[in-house]
Amino acid sequence: MTTIAYRAGILAADSRTTTHTDAGGARVFICEKLFRKSILVNGVQQEVILATAGETFSGLVFVDWLGSGKDPPDNLIHGDADFSVLVLQADGLYEWDKWCRGEKVLNEFYAIGSGAKAAMGAMYMGAGAAKAVEVSCLIDPYSAPPIHTMKLNAKRNTTASAQRKTARIRKATPAPDSPTEQAIGSVEPSKV
Repeated sequence: MTTIAYRAGILAADSRTTTHTDAGGARVFICEKLFRKSILVNGVQQEVILATAGETFSGLVFVDWLGSGKDPPDNLIHGDADFSVLVLQADGLYEWDKWCRGEKVLNEFYAIGSGAKAAMGAMYMGAGAAKAVEVSCLIDPYSAPPIHTMKLNAKRNTTASAQRKTARIRKATPAPDSPTEQAIGSVEPSKV
């Protein structure tokens, strides 16, 4: 239960976690919900930002798993995990859940968590991601400040983008016997 919002390359999150106990009652505390990692995406090492909503501990197991190269944890897929994670990477935003399969989000802006509707309403009225989470904190009892934001590091994204461009150029480069090879050649990422 939280509010995570995305708009214009920025992920924003509130900081409240609410834990209900079997004995009854609830407790709230402040925690981190945005995480920066470097993982292998389509054969290229790149930075991603993960934003967790729902069951905190299941979400953290997912954060640890993503990019590990290991099979998805059984306790996520076969357990009662109830969480969503937004993953921002160089080629866009993805929503993941307990099935450990991301779905690309094509919307200009997006939100998840218990405060998602309030955040989406704010963004429909022109709010950015951080302002949308701020509005949600006024409405949703499971969301509260402080609000944190993250965006991808431009320098790291440029490197990933350059590596993808180089890969496309190399795929388009004619065979070594071709007379046009010298005209096309390959471009090093640092020179793109």
